[in-house]
Amino acid sequence: MGHRRTLAVALVVVAGSSLLTGTAEAGVPFEVQSLDGTGNNRSHPGWGVAGANYSRVAPAHYADGIGVPVGGPSARYLSNRVFADGGVTTPSARVTQWGTAWGQFLDHSFGLRASGNEQGNIPFVNGAAMEDFHSDIPFVPFGRSAVAPGTGVTTPREQPNELNSYLDAEAVYGTGPDRLAWMRDGAKLLMPDNLLPRRDARGDVNTAPGADDPVGMGARAVVTGDDRGNENVSLTAVQTLFAREHNRIVSLLPSWLPEEQRFQLARRVVIATQQHITYTEFLPAMGVRLAPYRGYDPSVDATLSNEFATVGYRAHSMLRGNVLVKTSASRYSPAELDALRAKGATVVTSGNRVEITIPPALGAFRPELVGEVRLGPLLQGLSLQAQSRNDERIDDVVRSLALTPGGCAPNCPTAIFDIAAIDVERGRDHGIASYNELRKAYGLAPKASFQAVTGEATEAFPVDPELTPGAEIDDPDSLDFVAPDVRRTSVAARLKALYGDVSTLDAFVGMVSEPHVPGTEFGELQLAIWTKQFTAMRDGDRFFSGNDPVLAMVKQRFGIDYRHDLGDLIALNTDVPRRDLARDVFRTS
Repeated sequence: MGHRRTLAVALVVVAGSSLLTGTAEAGVPFEVQSLDGTGNNRSHPGWGVAGANYSRVAPAHYADGIGVPVGGPSARYLSNRVFADGGVTTPSARVTQWGTAWGQFLDHSFGLRASGNEQGNIPFVNGAAMEDFHSDIPFVPFGRSAVAPGTGVTTPREQPNELNSYLDAEAVYGTGPDRLAWMRDGAKLLMPDNLLPRRDARGDVNTAPGADDPVGMGARAVVTGDDRGNENVSLTAVQTLFAREHNRIVSLLPSWLPEEQRFQLARRVVIATQQHITYTEFLPAMGVRLAPYRGYDPSVDATLSNEFATVGYRAHSMLRGNVLVKTSASRYSPAELDALRAKGATVVTSGNRVEITIPPALGAFRPELVGEVRLGPLLQGLSLQAQSRNDERIDDVVRSLALTPGGCAPNCPTAIFDIAAIDVERGRDHGIASYNELRKAYGLAPKASFQAVTGEATEAFPVDPELTPGAEIDDPDSLDFVAPDVRRTSVAARLKALYGDVSTLDAFVGMVSEPHVPGTEFGELQLAIWTKQFTAMRDGDRFFSGNDPVLAMVKQRFGIDYRHDLGDLIALNTDVPRRDLARDVFRTS
């Protein structure tokens, strides 16, 4: 009883401190961080909230100054000449597949553009020079983002972000109360069999929260805080890990605490853990080094910038297709392994060990794989392989993916999904400044030539009997590898042939073509974009873990600490012991 009294006094003290805005949720004597970002910045209530416009670092750049996208090389045409990987991707020397898995988990916690109703489809020409794929429709599907109210008529078009801009585990808890209410099971999150709930977990699929479902998953789709949680098995596994962590924290709190208080304390710890791993493991592994944290600064706007969301945080070349699992064969029955083989997984047993390889086509929109392969081995597997190098070469798995819409059988048309072409077109759709103008906006000197952009020795096509003089840019031989990691033609030569003048270079294309800053995964521009945004998201967040006395109280009273690295978190929530995981699961070493 004395302990309860002491705790009550401690919570009242916290509630009376500068944390409290004047309104606490019923039964919770401390300020609860809103789901949509409202109230985070008291001086500027609109900063960082869900539904607010992306901010801008550079002025909007439209052909008419208002909303018409600027021209440039057709995005699929460009993609086939710059982004095609030729079946050769270079592994990162620094970062495991956890880099891309964690990066996507963060993306779904702070950024989601709103879709509009304008089509801006990207031409796709079957049989054209250097077009090795076939589409049943003459375009790569592309829709323009929604126009923010009050813009795009007499002032430049802006775009709203459907999520709040704070790093607050939004992918776990969602942005609105209805979705969260469906996911909750008292103080815990609903997890039948310790897995994420399917959309039929409460009986009526029609009343379940939505899930992004381009392939017709239906009831087997799982529900997470963000509706994109089914996109690939790695992402679904990370979502499952954090839902389990929430429930683990709840189980450590005394049962005599009110239900809502236990839920909100667990949420507070989970948010802080996501922040801790991001700033102490993920960013350092990527080579992003921020200035030391000096505390909350209410003059810092944490709102996600259009440049970060539309250009800087797009690093699709890092995606490495297969997920590799190596574990004990005793985890699975022969029937379970046969079932995985039947679905398309490669299963190789050797003695009491088994290797399971999940190809991209199998891993997409298959949330049930988390239970079938087991969460622990999946999460462990992401540290077994390097992600691909961040550069201009993008795997055809996402650059030329044949997609057939769900629910239209038989005779469904097949379209080609090209994430690289979409990245280019999205920059034009959002009015992103040109490459050199964006460099200047981030305090970097502009580049005078394409050769200067890429750091290569030349921007001229070679005199080569394998190339067609005057038509090198349309010659498939221009992309041949003549030595390890060296193509017949330089990226700079191809960019010059496509753009003519460096002043017209799309920001995304120039950014991914830059040589890496030593010790990082990025060129100068991308590194500057990440550094600025992640600093703002930290310093402009009143609830950031380094500024939150509730976390200190939780540690003091209950012994619960948010400061776990990712390997610790995996071991705490799966049956994989900590000794079987790398000290830093993000790093290849």
